[in-house]
Amino acid sequence: MSEALVTLQQVVVLRHTEPSGLFGMWGKKPVRALDGLSITLNPGETLGIIGGSGGGKSTLAEVVTLRRPIDRGRILFNGKDVSKLKGDEKKRLQKRLRIIPQNPTESLKMEETVGKQLTELLKRNEIPDPAGRIAKALAQVELDNSFLGRTPREMSGGQQQRLALARALMLNPQVIAADEPLAGVDPRLQEELIKLLKRLQQEQGFALLLISQDLRLLSRMADRVAVLHAGHLYEVGPKAQVLGDSRHPYSRRFLGLGAPMPAEEDMVGKVYQGCPWAPHCQSASAACATKPTLVEVGSGHQVACHHPGGV
Repeated sequence: MSEALVTLQQVVVLRHTEPSGLFGMWGKKPVRALDGLSITLNPGETLGIIGGSGGGKSTLAEVVTLRRPIDRGRILFNGKDVSKLKGDEKKRLQKRLRIIPQNPTESLKMEETVGKQLTELLKRNEIPDPAGRIAKALAQVELDNSFLGRTPREMSGGQQQRLALARALMLNPQVIAADEPLAGVDPRLQEELIKLLKRLQQEQGFALLLISQDLRLLSRMADRVAVLHAGHLYEVGPKAQVLGDSRHPYSRRFLGLGAPMPAEEDMVGKVYQGCPWAPHCQSASAACATKPTLVEVGSGHQVACHHPGGV
């Protein structure tokens, strides 16, 4: 495979909780949304991301598209360190790194016409021929020009999803990060959007970071799948191996193999010296007090575990 398009190297992202207690006397506390995470996204591939709530999936999407600063580590784009880009240079790169939030209304102005907000987006990014670019983008997602005079509030949920996708495509992205793009969509419309996404990716060649808990969607669209928990990458590899022959104990539990998942943990203030899953793992040993690194367990299949294949 060609050189990675995006590479994260030992990335740490801290976020801070709101103050608690009387008059906020307890102050803000840090949460490691990503804790030393290293991963690659290759040109034109679809990398599926799964894991429980609070595992760092949405933060990863924001980091890959330069929407959230990192506290440590490096982000490489085509081999160049872009971790500290600022100003116009960062804005130019962000044009090629787009994000589609879980709720399409987060990227749309609900009371402003489609034509006006898409024109403003292109002008803001100094893209020539806005009318032609808008017509092409709408046609790509199978919306016609009659939508230009409507507001998103006057559109159905499926039409809003298509508009959010058109908005991302208009700047000819090299990477699109989609956060649960089919959540809340009925099965018939899901099928339409899956076919649409696959066709557009084939036509334009963008890499897709696809966050989803829908294993059916990932089995159809992903080339590789990565498993995140507590800001750590536990497993990554070809979808058939990760979804069909997962080797990390967390992955196996998450995919319904073995005992039920425990309740989600409160991550506030926690810094793990070892494996975060060890307290719940039947295969844990003294070795798990040290943080495992990714090891190859199959062709392109890596697992961060001292006892891969445990339960």
